[in-house]
Order: sequence, then structure tokens, then C-alpha cells
Amino acid sequence: LSRSSRTYMGVTVDVDPELDALDLERRRIEEEYKKAAQATPDTGGSLDSLLADLSSFRDLCCSDPADTPAKLLDDLASVEQSGQAWYIYSPHFDLRNVGEALATQGTWLKTTCEFSWQVEDAAKIHVAEGVRVPSEGLPYAVDDPEEIGRHEWVDQHRKIWLSNRTFSFLRHRASQWYIYFPHWQTLTGTQGNASIVASAGTWLKRSVEMSDKLGRDEKILIPEGSVINLEGEPRQVDSPLEKRRHPYVHEHRTVTLGPDVRFSQGKASLFLM
Repeated sequence: LSRSSRTYMGVTVDVDPELDALDLERRRIEEEYKKAAQATPDTGGSLDSLLADLSSFRDLCCSDPADTPAKLLDDLASVEQSGQAWYIYSPHFDLRNVGEALATQGTWLKTTCEFSWQVEDAAKIHVAEGVRVPSEGLPYAVDDPEEIGRHEWVDQHRKIWLSNRTFSFLRHRASQWYIYFPHWQTLTGTQGNASIVASAGTWLKRSVEMSDKLGRDEKILIPEGSVINLEGEPRQVDSPLEKRRHPYVHEHRTVTLGPDVRFSQGKASLFLM
């Protein structure tokens, strides 16, 4: 496999190189733990001991936070004050690498453990398959009293912290939608904004991926004749991850929806004002 691909549980996904720069944050965390291990007599200063500590910390996904090394809990307390706490549904992510969660399918970051279709749009961020989510520290089991009792699947959720930079990047990426351009006509608008008209029944997609491979909440069926106002105009797909999806990416365009477009809660549909 190339450096930009990874196989997890039999599924090969492309890793988004747009987030490569954010690896610096992960490396910084690892270096801090390494220095702490070297300075602490009971670890022997060895990298093996450091990795063992990190491995045991990752096991918090299914263990008691009280068993966590005190140094790592102190670090997380600091991060919790400076970062943003979000929840992920762990079966949708590869969590084996320190400081990152790799989406193995289209999924969500959420501010609560509620089911994604019950969460308001402002409280969740879509994450496309193959996107790496750098996190401060490591995911661990949900321990918030308000969240624990939400439903029977809470124990499969994990809590992570995002830096403000990571949050801004993921929010921006999630604001981009994709269309199969031959199914649309463009109308020139004012102030550099355009509208698009569906010339056939088609899809508005959260990824360039073929529509039949996307989940129900990753695409919206658009009837023929529908008009959607945009911010700016349709653009060539420039995301390195999306450009590798399939041979027909060049026939797609990236669009940013206008502020008058609203989503209906819990359903894959739009309110077109």
C-alpha cells in the first residue's frame, strides 16, 4: 500500500493528505509523553515503557478511567480546558494510531452521544471516509453522567478533544458538498454567487464517492428542476482525498451551499427557500 492508504478490518481507505500538517500536533503529544517517560524513574526512560503506557491509556476505551496513569490524566485535564470535547462512534473509526482517528466510513463527530439523526446540525460535523481526525491525547470511554444513560450504544462511543485548528479545518471541509456536474446547469448570480438548477433527478453528496456507495445521511436526492443557491460558484474538485475516489471525479464539482438552504432535521432532504 502507498503511504496514503491503510487497511483496517479488511477495508482499504485513502488517508486525506490535507491533514498531514496536523500530524505535527500528534507528534508533539508523543514527544511530550516521551520526555515524561525519560524523566520518570519508574518508566526506566525507555520508549517501550512509553508505548506501553500509551497502549494502556488507549485501553481506557473499555476500562475504568481510575486506572489511567496520573500524568496522562493531568495532560487530558489541561487539554480539556484548551480544546473542544467531541464524541465519535468507535466502530466507524480506526483508533490504533496515537493521536488520530481514521474514518473507515462516512460518519460524524458529535457534541453528544445521541444518535446522529437526533443531533442538531450545529452540534455535529460530517467526516468522510478516509479523513484522519487528529486529537489531543487519546480517545477514552464516555464518563459524562448526562451522556452515559442516553441509549444502549453509548459504550461504543469515545470522547476525544480537538484543537481549535483541527475543529476549524473539519468544519470547513464538512461545509463542502459535491455534485455530478452533467446533471446541473449554472445560473450566474450577483456578487460572485451562482445558483444551480437540476436538469435531472440527481444527488447532492458529502463526498465525490459514487452515490450508491454513500450512506443515506451522506446524500440528498434533488428532484429535477430544483434550484439551489450557492456561495460562490461550482469549483473543480481539489481535495487530494476526493480526487482519488474513482475515474469520474473530473465530472464532479465542489459547491458551498448558500445561507438560505436549510436541512430538515433527521432526514436527508433540504428546505430550499
